[in-house]
Amino acid sequence: MRLAILATILLTTTPAFAVDAITYKGTLGDHEIIVELAAPGPNQLIGRYSYMAKGGDIPLDVNGSVGTAAITMFEEAPCTEATCTQDDDGNVANPPVSAIWTLTASADGASYAGEWVPMNKSKSLPIALTEIARRTLPDDAEITPYGLRDSTFELFYGGEAIFAPHTAPYDFAKMEVVMDAGETETLEGSTFRYVTDPRTKFPFPRILSLSDGSLVQQANEALERRHTVLNFFAFDCMAQVYAGFGANEYSLGMGAGTLGDYDSENIVLTYLSPTVMNWVESGSTYCTGAHPNNHSDTYIADTKTGEPFPLGKVFKDWVASYKMDSYGEPVDQAAALEAPGNYIWTAGQPLIDYAIANRTPNDESDLDDQCGLDDLIASNLALRFVPGDQVLFTIEGLPHVNFACSQDLLTVKLSDVPELLAPTAKDYFPALQ
Repeated sequence: MRLAILATILLTTTPAFAVDAITYKGTLGDHEIIVELAAPGPNQLIGRYSYMAKGGDIPLDVNGSVGTAAITMFEEAPCTEATCTQDDDGNVANPPVSAIWTLTASADGASYAGEWVPMNKSKSLPIALTEIARRTLPDDAEITPYGLRDSTFELFYGGEAIFAPHTAPYDFAKMEVVMDAGETETLEGSTFRYVTDPRTKFPFPRILSLSDGSLVQQANEALERRHTVLNFFAFDCMAQVYAGFGANEYSLGMGAGTLGDYDSENIVLTYLSPTVMNWVESGSTYCTGAHPNNHSDTYIADTKTGEPFPLGKVFKDWVASYKMDSYGEPVDQAAALEAPGNYIWTAGQPLIDYAIANRTPNDESDLDDQCGLDDLIASNLALRFVPGDQVLFTIEGLPHVNFACSQDLLTVKLSDVPELLAPTAKDYFPALQ
């Protein structure tokens, strides 16, 4: 159904319209903001919004209407142990309120004008919003601030929908800030630089040119998507200080309301060619939960398409274990190679055997025994490319209890291991021809 005038939608909402979440760009006083709103019922709105200068979300809870044209919402205040106590059902029954929003739609439904009034009524501020995008919420989504957040979070669980500008316009709109640009660097004849979002503070790579002069747009779009993912989790940690996003008297003091240490994340572009690029993300992030997420993970992408790289087209024994939304079902390996991002991949036995037989001995020989290194190679072997058309064998993805056992195993030229390569390896590494 074609989009109708927003005012009509909001005043005559039926369940069919309640699945639309609409993103607005605008101002609150002198501050630039991004807002996402949805209608849980007639003459009602809920939502979330963010100051562009900060990035973390603030919940907007449903309230009744004012007259026939204006709609009001409660803006939550951050929780304290005293203001966000749980009831017998484990819910924060009466979240603290910091302000009231009053909005009136324009005649064409494309914008809102209104007022922000703090609870102490010290000084009201004007609100002006203009629609920039919309998305369709899942059929089972709760029409609450948490439901908006959770419907976006589910995009990371796998399945047909991916985290992208058309599925998460609100979160990508928050990326439209001026980045701090680093110096130009060169890798295998290609150039790149790191850019830093001043709100989340970690540098992330962007490509400037490729060694063969080919286009970089799709590769940079992939890098921007991943940058936005990390920003999403950092901003989500900031938002968890609000009851509308899960805060309660027990969760406070566990990283909620901070960047979750994403501002210390270390991202290094380790290989860049016209066909393949990979980078490593490492750090120790924490936002509630039992322990920090100590990690060092490789991400590999097809430079031409920006899509996850089909490593099985270089190594014949890199296999898809299962499809993300079809665990336990048989895997069509040929189909998996054409959509690698939808599958979980592992090293086959020949790659495992090669790594065990050829790995560089650890200087601390007793560490190998303590870690059970051969078993970890069998369960957590990872590969990434490094300059000189070489491959690095490493161990990644270990759980918290044995993360210290993560280590690089060996580096070898691809041309020296033809027995491990798939026939299509030469399509990505021309020197192999």
